[in-house]
Amino acid sequence: MIKHSTQTHPLDATNRLFYLFQYFFLTIFVPMTRTILALLLLFSVTANAQYKHDSICLKDGYLHFYTKGTGKPVVLLQGGPGFSSYYMRAIADSLSGYKCILLDYEGTGRSQYRLPDSTWVSAEKVVSDIELVRKKLNIEKWDVVGHSYGTHFGLYYSTLYPTRVSKLVLISSIGTDNQFQKYSQDNAMVRMNADDFSKLDAIGADSTLSPLEKENKSDLILLKPYFFNKDKIAPFINNVPEEEKPINFSGAFFNAYITNPKFWTWNIAKQAYALNLPVRIIQGRQDFLTDGTQAVMGVKMKNATITYIDQAGHFSWAERPEVFYPLLRRLLAK
Repeated sequence: MIKHSTQTHPLDATNRLFYLFQYFFLTIFVPMTRTILALLLLFSVTANAQYKHDSICLKDGYLHFYTKGTGKPVVLLQGGPGFSSYYMRAIADSLSGYKCILLDYEGTGRSQYRLPDSTWVSAEKVVSDIELVRKKLNIEKWDVVGHSYGTHFGLYYSTLYPTRVSKLVLISSIGTDNQFQKYSQDNAMVRMNADDFSKLDAIGADSTLSPLEKENKSDLILLKPYFFNKDKIAPFINNVPEEEKPINFSGAFFNAYITNPKFWTWNIAKQAYALNLPVRIIQGRQDFLTDGTQAVMGVKMKNATITYIDQAGHFSWAERPEVFYPLLRRLLAK
């Protein structure tokens, strides 16, 4: 299932494909030092003053989180696994009248203090991070919105802390286990062609390009399977500021997560189907991870509905904002 590259260069096309086809990503992992993290925090305060940045002291470093707005609290959970919370800001920015909370799980984003490994990186650890933030903010109940692997985290959190969740919204759901990973790589690769792979090889071999230029050019190709409208890829990539890119994705977290001994046996279907709280699923009709498990969840869960957005892939808000944002607000308001 997993094709490991024999090359070790971080920009090698095969190595980058391994990360993508295991799951989506925007940039290659760059190990961060505490000095760089401190500088990036200064950039963040200036560029994103509307977001209040706070942190919780952990045994090894800090758990960083962000809040924006006032009103009913809603926590937004990103996927990867390994992304920072930054890309979820597009959704948070659309939710006026809500208090939006985003967090960088330990080992991701600005919460990178100890090296991720499979002994502690897990869905259980992510859920514990989410609960720490809720307690820190003294929130009694909140809406939970997850995207992609964030739907796993949100669903799992809801099964463990059902009295803390008012409503659960799953965007680009990946079901209740990790079995989809056995065929997701093939489903992604079939949406690319020989010319795409030739271009990736050429980009990797072009010594005139800087690492950042190679990243940007490669991502335009590598994200093709995730979008129905390929013209939306470049704006989506460019939405991430330069100062955020070094911490946007943690390959170390990703590797630790998928090599956790419990990864393949992790299954929360029984607990999920027993939930009584409202569950609303938003799925891109052309998402290559839409495989029927979402429809099963819509039927088997006690209080669930599923809405498909046509002509949309894995990032439906980026492709069909005129449909996605009003739909999300309606689902949260009901």
